[in-house]
Amino acid sequence: MKPIKLFTLGVSLIFISSPLLAQDQPLTPTEKAQMLKTVKNIKGNVKKGRFGVHSSAISAFRAASSSPISAYEFYLKCYKEINFTRKGAKESEYRDWKSKNKDYLSSREHATARKLQLQFLVLTLRAAQIPEDKSKESLVPELTTLMDNCLSAYPYLGKSKRILSSGATGSTFAEVYDLQSTLGALRKWPRAPMDISGIYESTIFPIYRKPERVKELTAAWDKRISQEIALVAAADSSEAEADFTNKTLPKLKWAKYLDLLRAGKTRVALTAMVTLVKSNPEHQQIDAWLEELEGYLSGEVTPSSFEDAAKEAEALAARKKQNAGTNSPANSNANAAQKALEGLNLGGRRGNREIPKDV
Repeated sequence: MKPIKLFTLGVSLIFISSPLLAQDQPLTPTEKAQMLKTVKNIKGNVKKGRFGVHSSAISAFRAASSSPISAYEFYLKCYKEINFTRKGAKESEYRDWKSKNKDYLSSREHATARKLQLQFLVLTLRAAQIPEDKSKESLVPELTTLMDNCLSAYPYLGKSKRILSSGATGSTFAEVYDLQSTLGALRKWPRAPMDISGIYESTIFPIYRKPERVKELTAAWDKRISQEIALVAAADSSEAEADFTNKTLPKLKWAKYLDLLRAGKTRVALTAMVTLVKSNPEHQQIDAWLEELEGYLSGEVTPSSFEDAAKEAEALAARKKQNAGTNSPANSNANAAQKALEGLNLGGRRGNREIPKDV
């Protein structure tokens, strides 16, 4: 009896373990193909769903950005939805909040800033609809014009200036459509309409940093510098203007000339660099500039290519992220890469009764 029982037990163990053995078998080409098809279908459905949400948001944002009044009214609707309706608050609570903050909310400064923020969100959503491997160059003229419009309004916005310098995808408008989660894959795009440095370094300059597009690159640099000057002028501070003129402006010019050198405009770039160091002997970067310039003129140093500079910036960004630890924002890698590249060139919870502080 014992041998029979042991035999029966052995057979049972074989059948029980068969599914486990099958799980350890490599996937067949057919199985992999079927799984890949499933993943692609899911990916397509996700993209289709996001496209629908983005298209709906674009239509709503575009209509609301037609005037400061419509932007103000749309802001109230969005804020009410997020901070009152979805939390089950009473209508009277919303009315009390609105009455308490009426003067600021209905001011032309606030309404104008919200209008410009909506226009930036429309561009952001349109950028998200462009495939990642395609250029966003078609949006550059509108983006540049929007920056000009923001700069024109900036001196008159008062404390609403912060709206144009804060991340638009974290705004009340974006929160209603949950855009922060659906825009996670958007790369090389700025976070705010007044992030002039970010706009040029992450979006505009990469398009033109090619030897064959040096004319457009030069024009883009000139435009950036003029907008940086306008931004400082809008602050109406003699101290800020002096700091910009003596420190920041020479750095911007050096970065421009370095780009021209990489693009093959050797005579123009080196001549301009010599003029720059002669005019700024007390600048904090003067030693580094002189050493670098001496290397270029003697032939001992050759400028890195745009591609190599970008790779070096990415590596530097990775090191900075590692040193910073895990407390950085979700998009810190892209921002760090952008700042790193710029550095290489330059040388050197809301309460439901209050106005949002982070948008």
